[in-house]
Amino acid sequence: MYANVPPALPAWPAPAPSPLAVPSTRVPGPAAFVALAAGLLTAFTVSLVGEMPLGELVLLAVAGWAGLCAIVHHGLPGPLFRQRTLAVLLASEAIALLAYMLSDFYRQSDPRDMARGWARMVLLAIDLVAVAYLLGRARAIFFWFLGGLLAGDLVNSVLFGALFGDVWKFGYGIPASYAALAIASFAGPFAVLLTAGGLGVLHFALDFRSVGGLCFLLAAATGLQMLPPRLRLWTLPCCAGATLALAAFFFSGVRSEGEMEHRASRSDVDRSSMLQAATEAFLASPLIGHGSWFSRSDVYANFMQIRDDRAKEAGIGGFAGPNEADETVALHSQILVTLAEGGLFGAAFFIVYGAGLAWALWDQVMVQPWRRERPVRVLLLLLAGWHLAMSPFSGAHRVYIALAAGVILLVQAERALSREETA
Repeated sequence: MYANVPPALPAWPAPAPSPLAVPSTRVPGPAAFVALAAGLLTAFTVSLVGEMPLGELVLLAVAGWAGLCAIVHHGLPGPLFRQRTLAVLLASEAIALLAYMLSDFYRQSDPRDMARGWARMVLLAIDLVAVAYLLGRARAIFFWFLGGLLAGDLVNSVLFGALFGDVWKFGYGIPASYAALAIASFAGPFAVLLTAGGLGVLHFALDFRSVGGLCFLLAAATGLQMLPPRLRLWTLPCCAGATLALAAFFFSGVRSEGEMEHRASRSDVDRSSMLQAATEAFLASPLIGHGSWFSRSDVYANFMQIRDDRAKEAGIGGFAGPNEADETVALHSQILVTLAEGGLFGAAFFIVYGAGLAWALWDQVMVQPWRRERPVRVLLLLLAGWHLAMSPFSGAHRVYIALAAGVILLVQAERALSREETA
């Protein structure tokens, strides 16, 4: 009776949902709480060769779990591991580590400094793998991780006091900025623009000039995002000019006030001397470098001399003289220090990382439409760019570098997903 009925055609299998497509409002799984714990503990350190953030111990366990998942399931442990950029970042880290080893053996660096220098690269690679695994679980985990980092900074400043007693610059300033921007994003881009501009004024008034300038940049970026993509490129020079004019105006206002002027001048002398010393060290040995922590070179002595000369010219006191410092000072520039320590190849990771930051910023500001998560992402990328040029490559900064690299991977994955949906 059913002999002439043709067999039913097999149904096409439904595509598995991408973890990146899961709404951020879903009930958080264990990965979210692990990310929160890793971020929260990053502000606290333990002495292992150098100062190691406790959050990195959590990330070490996460990286181990990701490796175990890859072995058991015979595949990549998450969607972000499919991004070619992650492979490029890890390969550049391997090149940098080999360059550091070559430089250290050639310069006969102190064994303890060797261990510290190599450990930075190894730990950064572990952090990057762990962050890629966590952020690949769901986009919302980025906010859990960042929230943990900011909460850890607040708790640390409350328990142990802010560095130099500056509770705004080294305590509440950056967490308050992220919180204000996240809240303003629910009211739309114009509210974010006003909030970012107001934060910029507040930061300058409280002598946090770097973040004040970055908030002005964020306000300009939000203004660009309110325009159609085809008009953004034409408007970019006007926004850049307005940002520079505002920053210069408030910068001159800060410098005109007594105590703030003195602190700003000291900071300018210190940072400019670091940049000059690191640049001169790189130019003196661009391929081999001077080894980890410059233990067999005169880079630190040159920095102390440059700073002493600049301080005398500016009439600023309070710095240790060229022969008075007993402990090593970390030069504040991730890209320049790695260039000076390991040579051109020693900075391979930060060269790739810097290019990734620039690409992600361009995509989020100039290409993509405005969304609620954009202000927080753009501020994090701007801060990462600032730290690339002006912050040390050690301690908690490794975790922030890994998180910024994770955002680059997220942006790339979203672009790939968008292309698949429109194909």
